[in-house]
Amino acid sequence: MGSVDHVEKERLRALEAYEILDTPAEKDFDDLTTLASHICSTPISSISLITNDRQWLKSKVGLDIAETPRAISFCQHALVTEGLLEVKDTLEDDRFRDSNFVTGPPHIRFYAGSALISSGGYKVGTLCVMDTVPKQLTEEQKTALLVLARQVVVNLELRLKQKQLEKEKQQLYATNEKLDEFVHMVSHDLREPIMNINSLAEWLQDDLAAKDYVSLSENLGLIKERTAAMENLVQGLLQYAMVQIKDLPKEKVNVQNLVQGLVEEYSTSPDIKVHISPDLPVFTTEKVLLQQVFANLISNAFKYHHTGKGNIWIEAEETAKRYTFCVKDDGPGIPHQHQHKVFGLFERLLRDTEKARGSGIGLSTVKKIVEDKGGRVWIKSALGKGSTFFFTWPKQAKG
Repeated sequence: MGSVDHVEKERLRALEAYEILDTPAEKDFDDLTTLASHICSTPISSISLITNDRQWLKSKVGLDIAETPRAISFCQHALVTEGLLEVKDTLEDDRFRDSNFVTGPPHIRFYAGSALISSGGYKVGTLCVMDTVPKQLTEEQKTALLVLARQVVVNLELRLKQKQLEKEKQQLYATNEKLDEFVHMVSHDLREPIMNINSLAEWLQDDLAAKDYVSLSENLGLIKERTAAMENLVQGLLQYAMVQIKDLPKEKVNVQNLVQGLVEEYSTSPDIKVHISPDLPVFTTEKVLLQQVFANLISNAFKYHHTGKGNIWIEAEETAKRYTFCVKDDGPGIPHQHQHKVFGLFERLLRDTEKARGSGIGLSTVKKIVEDKGGRVWIKSALGKGSTFFFTWPKQAKG
């Protein structure tokens, strides 16, 4: 019984993969049902797809119904028949004689159906022909019906492939747009520190010529700062590029331990107290990605705290399908009008101050990782009232 249930689940999964149920009529399929009726000399034909509880007609000739319960469908019997199912006279077959479609309109007396077999070997429906009088197909007609059934599956596969190609085309278009934006912003943000360093180099030449060693020392310090800022930007770009990698390995992650390690690494002041919830989960996921998200949010909570004294809270909530994590602080907060920008590439929380100058890449990396995982990230904040960053993360099977 278990294996039968498994086969039925896989059969339904194969049907769902075609993404065709309850879609409008399409000429490619209508042509095949018309051809089936013509070849078999029957007034009725249909392409029937069988779900767990209904028979839905993708295409039909001589019928004015869209679907029937699976329990009363003729085609369900074709799914358990090898080759072609042919019923020469429904009144002489125990499976059909009492059917409403036999005793009432359209008074079916003849049925022949060929299963639609997916590329994975699962019977997802039938191509069938029917008549209101008893009859028998010739061998040529039987062969033709089998060939047409295979052609229905070819059309299903082509239709799915076209949808997939269109989806990939749209994704490629979106990626190219993002790449253009990325290149533009990279060139803009790299140009600034390079120009600054070039100007400082000219000042150094002037200092040397004037033997102004005090200014020389100061300008050397500025070059070091600008070089560090540029290194920070390049490192951020490398991290952003790394999250393009797919199929990273999954492992069991103790989020409490992960967060504790990051707090110790990024803490900038003993006067900022960190409150880590004891309810942080242990679950299986891509540790490197989750760690990068927490690392950016935790480091920002420390880096942008305006007083160096205060609190950071790290908490989680659990639902059936996902976790919602939050990193909260009582720092300066972010004005409402600026909140929609903070996840943009190269947007900085403190753009006009030297304190805690960042690359402006961290939060865009957070957004990209979370959304690639099927989650979302958002912020609640007000000026002078701290900030809370939330993100959702899908659950995985326990490892």
